[in-house]
Amino acid sequence: MSKLRAQSAVYTETGEPSKVLKVVEHELASPDTLLGTQTMVRMLAAPVNPSDLNQIEGVYPVKGQFTEGLISGIRAAVGGNEGVGEVIAVGPQSMLHPGDWVVPHRAGAFGTWTTHVVVPDTELIAIPAEWHRGTSALDVASVKVNPSTAYRMLRDFGVLGTGDYVVQNGANSGVGRAVIQLARQMSVRTVNVVRDRENYDQLADELLRLGGDIVVKDKELNDPVVKDRLRQLDGPVRLGFNCVGGRSTLAMTKILSPGATLVSYGGMSRQPVTMPTSLLLFKDIRACGFWMNRWYADHMDTPERAEMWQDILGLSADGTFVAQPMTEVEWPASSPMLPAEVAEARVREAVGWFSGNKHAFVFSS
Repeated sequence: MSKLRAQSAVYTETGEPSKVLKVVEHELASPDTLLGTQTMVRMLAAPVNPSDLNQIEGVYPVKGQFTEGLISGIRAAVGGNEGVGEVIAVGPQSMLHPGDWVVPHRAGAFGTWTTHVVVPDTELIAIPAEWHRGTSALDVASVKVNPSTAYRMLRDFGVLGTGDYVVQNGANSGVGRAVIQLARQMSVRTVNVVRDRENYDQLADELLRLGGDIVVKDKELNDPVVKDRLRQLDGPVRLGFNCVGGRSTLAMTKILSPGATLVSYGGMSRQPVTMPTSLLLFKDIRACGFWMNRWYADHMDTPERAEMWQDILGLSADGTFVAQPMTEVEWPASSPMLPAEVAEARVREAVGWFSGNKHAFVFSS
């Protein structure tokens, strides 16, 4: 059997993604020569997440895996950490089978912005067919980060009862949209804070259609009318989810009910999270952080992980959960492959978010 060729978006040094990424074509082993637990995967889809860009910039805790063989004589890393692929060949000791859908076992194990990859089976997690039946490849490719973050934050930081509220900023983000939909499944209501923008009314209507209960602009949190409206909510605000930081997070924290918890899972403004002493003393507000990668490290191969993914994919299959809108970037995974300059232009578009939307590579056969 002849050797396969793959295309990958790689970088040889950290820096601005649109400048340091290039697309290279390289040779893979022949499928019938795989050894031990080696597993050959054809990628199906891979999102572009902010953490992927931070990794390429060199400012993310999980570093890219620089290896030799992609570019002659130079160590390079493949971009991307999230995605789904289909097993197409296995070594004699691999526990996986051709046709299995698989996702990376951990962030940083291998780059997902590639048409094909060969890795040990221990770096892959099989998604049972009954879990992904009725879903798209993009649904499965994006299950590990945004919806899982929302799922865990809604369950791991206190007991939420019917009619309780959570308040969140960055409500139009992938996590924010997931919080709205998953909270609704729990009969929990949401107050959703977003930045002002030209299409604010359109965005607010979109979030309300997803199941949000209240949408407000971040600059309105200090408006007396809005503040009074939020003080009169007919249920306690048990949790706050922060991915921004700075003054808007401080204003959002003041909405929390006594004994509530503020969970920070991001810091897009790169401003610190501050909290007045009065909220700590007189309202007993707690503040903590959440990082999905740390949760996975502490819960490898656990029933909790399996239950979470099965729940989310089940909601996706029946249409109850809708993933964040993504602009699909087509990338052929078979001959003839894209000319390098065409593939690089598509990668630059994806990592630049030029359309304002999140992008995802979809690898066509």
